[in-house]
Amino acid sequence: MKLGCHIRNMAGNSNTHRLTGLLLISVIALAAAEPGIFLTKDYLVSMLYLFPEFGILALGMALCMISGGIDLCVVATANFSGILTCMFLRKVIPEGNVGILMFCVGVIMAIAIGMACGSLNGFLIAKLGIPPILATLGGSDLVMGAAIALTKGSSITNIPPILNRVGTHIIGGVLPVTLIMFVICALFVSYLLNRTTYGYKLYMMGANPVASGYSGVNNAEILIKTYMLSGMMAAISGLLMCARFNTARADFGSSYTMQAILICVLGGVNPNGGFGKVKGIVLAVLILQVLSSGFNMFPAISNFYRDLIWGAVLIIIISVNHIGDSTKDKKLKMHNESK
Repeated sequence: MKLGCHIRNMAGNSNTHRLTGLLLISVIALAAAEPGIFLTKDYLVSMLYLFPEFGILALGMALCMISGGIDLCVVATANFSGILTCMFLRKVIPEGNVGILMFCVGVIMAIAIGMACGSLNGFLIAKLGIPPILATLGGSDLVMGAAIALTKGSSITNIPPILNRVGTHIIGGVLPVTLIMFVICALFVSYLLNRTTYGYKLYMMGANPVASGYSGVNNAEILIKTYMLSGMMAAISGLLMCARFNTARADFGSSYTMQAILICVLGGVNPNGGFGKVKGIVLAVLILQVLSSGFNMFPAISNFYRDLIWGAVLIIIISVNHIGDSTKDKKLKMHNESK
């Protein structure tokens, strides 16, 4: 057990150094290219304000990938939770009222809805044995279909202003509330992974589910908890999206699923399960936001190319990681045979 933790820490530190270097290079290059734009306070604050939406989704996605699975339902869950919560707030908070108590109830309601959606995915995977990619893809269509049916394809508007005021508030003009939420979620996930038996069992199951089962780990329970936590993160992200747009729709954040996967892979999460660190996720989120904001400074790079770029980056990273892992396995095999 100690050897496994030591190896994970060594790999995590190496990945952290690589990501830190990539982040610094990106910041320096963009600052040198457009210092009059990139280095302004408003531009930097806007970056801190925007990335928590998909960053929180990535935290939930990371838990699922560490388990050896994936959650393609995160965006649908985020939108569904946001829609139901906005409908609830619009109904219980009269126009002109602040409604702090009902707002808190709405937040709890959103989290409960997200956890319920995640639990459904976890049940399909853990109890029925459906592959995660199929279970969550079907769950995504189911949840999105329910959201479209509720809204009839239109937006939920006339939301009480408290959601927008809380979700878009920037403390002192430099510290967005969304950033605080991201930090809280990141610390929570890091605590789960590093300080609880759940985290230890999750790593063990992701690395070898058969061995973890023989070791007494209830794999089904861990899987359901994992997807439930992913649903909770999705619900929080959904509230932040609704706050920013001051409306709720079933098609918000359509590209966020791929971005969340890209962040996880770039952040060092093993797509096959068993490894991943929150600090890697945080650095990867920052890199993605810096690059995305950098693209906005150059009109020649159209938003229509954004998904193309992220898709290409994802394929390149997965390919490089796979080649690197294969090379390490070959060297280890040759070393063992030479003894």
